[in-house]
Amino acid sequence: MTTTYQATARRSGTWWAVEVPDVPGAHTQGRNLKEAEQMAREAVALLLDVEEDQVLIDLRPELPRATTDILADFQARRTAREDAEAAERTAQEAAARALKAAGLSVRDAGAVLGISHQRIAQLAPETRPASPGKTRKTVTAATKSKTHANETPGSGRSVTGGRATAGTKTARTKAGARRKPQDA
Repeated sequence: MTTTYQATARRSGTWWAVEVPDVPGAHTQGRNLKEAEQMAREAVALLLDVEEDQVLIDLRPELPRATTDILADFQARRTAREDAEAAERTAQEAAARALKAAGLSVRDAGAVLGISHQRIAQLAPETRPASPGKTRKTVTAATKSKTHANETPGSGRSVTGGRATAGTKTARTKAGARRKPQDA
């Protein structure tokens, strides 16, 4: 069973000093956050006498207040951008469907929206109902292998009962095309 432990990393000179409050004596350091997280995992596993793969560390660096304010602003803007992109995708799909429903071709709808006709086809795929009187024949690999099992490709021979029988002989022209022999 894997257990996650909270750890705090504080800058100490050029190193990160790490403390795991839930595990008494779990103090370590690392040159960067990745190394600090790995060292904390090793320290916790050693102190609790468990395998390292049973320990997960949620490492949270302590940063100056001004830096955390800037990071919070950045994260809020990123979230707002992602939300705006999701809303744009939804609106684009609705617009593509509306243009197609109005009778525009995929090329014209693409020109109106400023996107490719291929993207319009993805956003508003055509749905054609199957004709009730027509059925579609499906050819599978098994069907093909049964059909071509008695032919040896390109040889002009067919195989029956393990024996090859000669078929119509053909000659090749200089261009490599086959032609039937001429009667002499």
